[in-house]
Amino acid sequence: MDRKPVDNELHANVVGFWGLVSQSLAGMAPSCDVVAFMTAGAAFALVALPLSYLLAFALMFIEVNTLYHLSKDRASAGGYYSYVSAGLGPKASLLTGFMVIFYQTLSVAGIPVYIGGVFLPGLAARLHIVLPHQFWLFAILFFIGVPWLLAVMGIRPSIKVLATTSLIEISFLIVASIIIMIKAAPPTPLRPFEIGSVGIRGVSLGMVFAITSFIGIGSHSSLGEETKAVQTQRGRLIGKAALVSLTLTGAALTLSAYALTVGWGMFRMNSFSTANAPGVTVFFRYLGPIGAASLVILALNSALADSIALLTSSSRVLYAIGRDELIHTGFAQVNGRRAPARSVSVLAGFAVFTGIGIASWLGPSTAFNVMTTAVLFGLVSAHTLMNISLMRLFRKEHQQSHFLQHVVLPILAIVLFWWVLYESVWPIAYPLSLSAVIWLLVLIPSVIYIVKVSRRVTSAQKHRLGLPAPAAPKKPK
Repeated sequence: MDRKPVDNELHANVVGFWGLVSQSLAGMAPSCDVVAFMTAGAAFALVALPLSYLLAFALMFIEVNTLYHLSKDRASAGGYYSYVSAGLGPKASLLTGFMVIFYQTLSVAGIPVYIGGVFLPGLAARLHIVLPHQFWLFAILFFIGVPWLLAVMGIRPSIKVLATTSLIEISFLIVASIIIMIKAAPPTPLRPFEIGSVGIRGVSLGMVFAITSFIGIGSHSSLGEETKAVQTQRGRLIGKAALVSLTLTGAALTLSAYALTVGWGMFRMNSFSTANAPGVTVFFRYLGPIGAASLVILALNSALADSIALLTSSSRVLYAIGRDELIHTGFAQVNGRRAPARSVSVLAGFAVFTGIGIASWLGPSTAFNVMTTAVLFGLVSAHTLMNISLMRLFRKEHQQSHFLQHVVLPILAIVLFWWVLYESVWPIAYPLSLSAVIWLLVLIPSVIYIVKVSRRVTSAQKHRLGLPAPAAPKKPK
């Protein structure tokens, strides 16, 4: 498995620091989270919805410590796949790569199902407009088709689109939320941060949707080879971009969750998740038609940007695995614009097929809840291996001064991730139990394949998967 450098590389030195931030912001899709994930999460968290988001924000802040330290010296298209290779070797690395591809692609499938099957029909009903019964089919094709087109056109168009809109989204949500909070003036302002009547389980179930609001936090990690910086600094830019994007998104989403809760009415939150486009209703009530229309426009744009970011990210992980010859090497091919077009197309097709299949089976609303919980299974699996990899590297390098960052915080993140997952699915009940089935249908064949294919990895390569082949030395003149 000794790879030779070939002229089949991604477009180097085109993504700057704010491009990385924009990619990460778009992968978290904040405006789309406000109209989709918050509505779904409110069904369980009720008045404690802001607490679910605040705790998820805190958990992801702990987790970004792992991303920051693993990315410093390993900038590549493999992203998490490469990071886990450094500490745990090929089997864990491949499993991480497959889990990242699984949960990012499933998220690409799930968001248009909600937008086209729940959000837009609910909004249209408020305007006394009846959309076709299977309007969500069009939404799936549009919200995956357009991002597919941009992704195969190369990284430059994608980053330009994301950079233009992501900071506008964040600024709008923060300012709008503060205005709603001031106008609503709740008499008991701290009540949304109390567990109260919903209990730990209600907050944990709310955290399922809150955590998945942050799944794109590392979607920029696979742009390491396309980052505009000297090779030794690319990984450091990835870590810094993760910190900045998480801070901005976490603040915007926590404020938005609080604004929706107090704006709707803390004692009426049991009706929030069953209402038609409740987030738009709150924005209309306090910000008028311009505020409501702005939220709708930004949410639809956010859904597009999210698919662009996640397809861009997952396709590069697939590209890196193909380059390592651990799957068909055709996935490591790039087109004339230096984009891994085959990887993008296969993953986009998988997202379309999955979205249509599960939504046809369960209906859009239930399908979204099941896919979102399955996404959490994949995310927790990948991030658990990431944290173990960081601890393993710490042990090998004997960096005693970094015990807190390399051991304590990773263990805390693992425990919290699995606690949320346990609280959200146990006792197992239909239909959320289907999320575990979907995860296992991907996990089990992946493990069987990994056991077989990992034998190809040489001892020299087992801790360097995902990294580009070293450049050939220049011949003396």
